[in-house]
Amino acid sequence: MDPVVLVLSYGATPPMEIVENIFSEVDQPKEATSTECSLNCYRCIIKTKYYNTSINLVPFSGKLESVPEKILQATEALIIYFDSKDSSFIETIPKTLAKNEQIQLGFLLTSSTSEERGLSFGEIKERTNFFFDIITLKSNVESDSDETERDYEEVVEGLKNVVWSNVKFGSEHKEDISSDELDSQLKDFENLLLTAQSLRNDTSLTREQFLDRAEQFAGIVSSILNDNDSE
Repeated sequence: MDPVVLVLSYGATPPMEIVENIFSEVDQPKEATSTECSLNCYRCIIKTKYYNTSINLVPFSGKLESVPEKILQATEALIIYFDSKDSSFIETIPKTLAKNEQIQLGFLLTSSTSEERGLSFGEIKERTNFFFDIITLKSNVESDSDETERDYEEVVEGLKNVVWSNVKFGSEHKEDISSDELDSQLKDFENLLLTAQSLRNDTSLTREQFLDRAEQFAGIVSSILNDNDSE
């Protein structure tokens, strides 16, 4: 089964509407596929400069803790819509995520309000112990459809920046390398993971600073992958 992006809603916007908006943003038809749990599941093609792959968008009408275990185990990213005036759902997230370490990315979507500041990145991180990207959608229902699509541009870009578990780089047949070369590559990879974890946990960065750092990190990863492919 391809990696699952689980779509939940704790507000007025239904999960299916979020899925449809994502497909509209990537300009793809909504293509249904099957799951082991008889849930609605839609195949989405992710195209980046470095790879093409497919993921499954799964809209779920219940709460995170009610998601079937087989689906949860295949989940690598979360998209959760919530009402900015009611963030109580956040209290139930940590226990569920603690059992699913393969979930590497999360988006919290909410509508903009002029009355409330809403939750900050730091508060979300502190209360969930997980990295969530907070995206404020436009609340004007009379806005043009083009504006609605741009609401989801950040979500799609985030999905493109993930190295999904089903992604394969380079040739399947590589020449044997020495133990010293392998040890060096493993150390490079370990340093990359430490750098990624440090970036992920740095709540002092503004959104623009985080995106700049993430872009720089993606460039480093790409350079290493390209070097390995050329060997």
